[in-house]
Amino acid sequence: MSRFPFGIPFGWYPVAWSFELEKGAVLRRHYFSRELVLFRGESGEAFVLDAYCPHLGAHLGVGGRVEGDTLRCPFHGWRCSGAGDCVEIPYANRKPASARALAHPVREIAGFVWAWYHPKREAPSFEPPEVPEWRAEGWTPDWTHYEWTIRTHPQEIAENSVDWPHFHHIHHMEPPPDRAVRFEGHEIRWHAATTKNVSTLGGAADEIRVVGRNPGLGCSYVRYSGMLETVIVMGMTPVDEERVHMRFGVIGKQAGRSDAEMAGFQQAYADDMALAVEQDFPIWENKVYRAAPRLCEGDGPVPEFRRWAAQFYVADPPGETLR
Repeated sequence: MSRFPFGIPFGWYPVAWSFELEKGAVLRRHYFSRELVLFRGESGEAFVLDAYCPHLGAHLGVGGRVEGDTLRCPFHGWRCSGAGDCVEIPYANRKPASARALAHPVREIAGFVWAWYHPKREAPSFEPPEVPEWRAEGWTPDWTHYEWTIRTHPQEIAENSVDWPHFHHIHHMEPPPDRAVRFEGHEIRWHAATTKNVSTLGGAADEIRVVGRNPGLGCSYVRYSGMLETVIVMGMTPVDEERVHMRFGVIGKQAGRSDAEMAGFQQAYADDMALAVEQDFPIWENKVYRAAPRLCEGDGPVPEFRRWAAQFYVADPPGETLR
């Protein structure tokens, strides 16, 4: 039986770093309990389709070839546009009206390729986060980036942002005395301030303030201020109902440091942030979801978080579910 009785929440999820998907490239991915194919057309636009050709089911990510802004199937040469339409059958003049691949809406923002997942194939109801600091003057031009695949669920990861007491027991810092959270439509907006020791910089004490936004359950955008002013984007893309592929990127404000000084300092600072994320892994990978937890005074607003999170799930009946 599944540890997490949720299914996969709808929303925006990163499916690639932009640098992974060069012009003309084709990538195979497995997310949302399904096979996907990513490709970048000759226009530079990125596309995401369900991987299996609507003709006889060949995997478009295994031998598929980019032509213009279309993808040619390796089996019979059928060609699909980035919108999923069949635009050519080499040996036929007429195309079956229903011959189309399922296309996922795509946004490319701040070095991430985002795909929209909805089990009923509904159009996006909100947008992934903009990152105004990305490629802005005075900020590092590229992400210091990390990736992990772990046995958990996006909701479990997102719930950490309102779980104040675990800061002490897991991350070895005091529960933040300055903290607040608001649930606004499809977003959580939150902040916390506390002190911590930076393990990768000799254990130096750091006064930190973290201001975050979570648009849906698939990602977070965080401004993290301490010894270095940074921006963090973290994506939590479901592989299936019990595994998540996490992408974690950090950019920093140079603040008068040379490129060489900045590179080393940011790497060490970001490494400490990544180690803090990894401290949660043994808990996430081995816990179960308690639908009626026995909470006490001092726990964070877990019930409010769960009521907010419920909006991103759709029951199967009625209507067609994406399979």
